[in-house]
Amino acid sequence: MRLYTILFLLVVLFACNTSSPGEVLDGILEVPENRNNPNSQTLKLVYKVLKAKKADSLKAPVVFLQGGPGAATLIMEKFWENHPFRNDRDIILMDQRGTGESEANCIDIGDAIFDVIKQDFNIDEDYEATDSLLAECKKTIQQKGVDLAGYNSRENAADFEDLRKALGYKKWNLYGVSYGSRLGLTIMRDFPKSIRSAILVGVLPPESNLFGDRVRSIEKSLFAVLGSCEDNEGCNSRYPNLKERLSKVLAKMQTEPLHFDYKGKPFVLNSHDAFLLLSVSLYDHHSIGNIPFFIEALENGETEPIIEFLRAFESIYSLLNLPMHYSVNAYEELPFYNAVDLDMAIKQSEFGFAFAFYNSAVKLLADWHSYRATYVEKQAVISEIPTLMVSGGLDPVTPPSNATGALRYLKNGYGVIFQDESHHFLNPCLFQITEDFINNPFYKPNTDCSLIKRPIEWNLSKPTQ
Repeated sequence: MRLYTILFLLVVLFACNTSSPGEVLDGILEVPENRNNPNSQTLKLVYKVLKAKKADSLKAPVVFLQGGPGAATLIMEKFWENHPFRNDRDIILMDQRGTGESEANCIDIGDAIFDVIKQDFNIDEDYEATDSLLAECKKTIQQKGVDLAGYNSRENAADFEDLRKALGYKKWNLYGVSYGSRLGLTIMRDFPKSIRSAILVGVLPPESNLFGDRVRSIEKSLFAVLGSCEDNEGCNSRYPNLKERLSKVLAKMQTEPLHFDYKGKPFVLNSHDAFLLLSVSLYDHHSIGNIPFFIEALENGETEPIIEFLRAFESIYSLLNLPMHYSVNAYEELPFYNAVDLDMAIKQSEFGFAFAFYNSAVKLLADWHSYRATYVEKQAVISEIPTLMVSGGLDPVTPPSNATGALRYLKNGYGVIFQDESHHFLNPCLFQITEDFINNPFYKPNTDCSLIKRPIEWNLSKPTQ
């Protein structure tokens, strides 16, 4: 067990049994930036406690673990405000270190990198421009004394353990999404006695292969979506031969990118940027329904649908803290990166030219910092903690196979797959299954409702003339 001094500062001191039901309590937790460094500076992490609506409830709270890595958490307050869990459980939200209100670094770099995307850069030029921006960011934050060695899942997990102790909860329930599932598994590994149960949605276990698997998963998801359109009479009639059309238009855009104005400024959309937009659109059931319309817009140079996709894509850069994102991935993924596997995945892909930017992504991570995790950060988590793992069948980034593999090491683990859902999804069935599980975590919940088909609602509208 690591030995360190736990430093914490609570701006709001309170006893859990004296707070008013439904009250929202704000606070700041002060933690070491790097627990392996006895002279480490401290970070102030901002949190909120959404008290249970039932005044006399003694049920263990739920702590939400946001994805990314690098996404802000407190922006989710409205979502959790009336969540069924809050009826009789406190909900804990905290911006993870280096994100949101918790001393985020280089908060404008996302906008700067989005400006790079606007240019007609090839992959090498894109890498050079992005690397330059990251280098300037790193120089700025290092002048402030920021220790990049402290921005990883292990330190992140310890922050939440310090928060649990500071708030006086004996145990709590984890609810992690995407990277939050990786963080949740890290907490389960390092602080098992603190956890009553865990719900992990869009599972990213430590043993997963970020790069090679990502190429295969995106392509598998894309082909499944295009196949679903082909199998649907209305969609296939409106958008025939989508796969061939996509290949053709992306090939054309390699030499003839689209030029248009975006928010009053010139924007050049080339083939690998168009494929990136397409990949991000696979994350959500609703945006999936617009993919055929988007492909047609690329063919016809219709800018309005493309601009709608760009708006959604740009929002990611405004919500994600890239220094934290790069720090976690450089530390936890790069030491175990398999160049041969990535090259093979790209060569075997029908859209290999579009995936070539992953090689640049690896170089950007290597340039960001030199701190690398030991093998423990790549080992599967073995646990008896009751765990529910939820997956979407169309997920392009955390496919169901991730959860299936991780569940082999969880004695009290259960899995559920929503075949028609993707990475981001919410529906009444998910609420019901997770509520049943959290109330009785040692019993497998009834997941029959997850088998009910939820067909994709295809956008069959005609393009504007």
